[in-house]
Amino acid sequence: MQQQQGPSWVEFDPRVAWLHDILKQLKNHKVLVITANADSALDLVDSLRTGSGIHAAVFHEHLSIVERDRAAAFFADEAYGSQVLVCSEIGSEGRNFQFAHHLILFDLPLNPDLLEQRIGRLDRIGQTETIQIHVPYLQNSAQEVMYKWYHHGLNAFEHTCPTGHNVFTQVEDTLVEALHQIDDGIDDLPALIATTQNLNQQLLVEL
Repeated sequence: MQQQQGPSWVEFDPRVAWLHDILKQLKNHKVLVITANADSALDLVDSLRTGSGIHAAVFHEHLSIVERDRAAAFFADEAYGSQVLVCSEIGSEGRNFQFAHHLILFDLPLNPDLLEQRIGRLDRIGQTETIQIHVPYLQNSAQEVMYKWYHHGLNAFEHTCPTGHNVFTQVEDTLVEALHQIDDGIDDLPALIATTQNLNQQLLVEL
């Protein structure tokens, strides 16, 4: 007997409803959405199509080079293209979308180098506006830990962070422990952020 599948995660994750709402608010703007993997990207694209009538382009590692080119071109087309391009992590590499000014980081990578790559898709020569970065997260979750570590510890959303990877390697164990032990992690987060800030400043001085 075939096992009945439960509801898809997009039906109960409040970040998805938030994504629908913010894309409606930004309907006159090109928006790049980056999530960790192809399955999540495809689920989000399907949810946007069925829930809001938004036909987003999609870009992930299972597409051929030609299919990726078509998705990128569909997003870039100002007159007839899609408002939204939803990428898996591969969207952080090798493509430039400096014509877009809004970046939605649907989730956050563990490694700061990947965050730099994501932001770098828009922060290119030819970018004419201040990039607006949007990061949805659930309170009292690993997502909140990552957001606050990046934002308050490394200031990585507002400035380039050349020290990020070196800092990460020094605090990785503590950060990972905080991500897996949410209750204790949230309580210990100020200490982790303070350590991150101090290491970051030391390395910036050395640079």
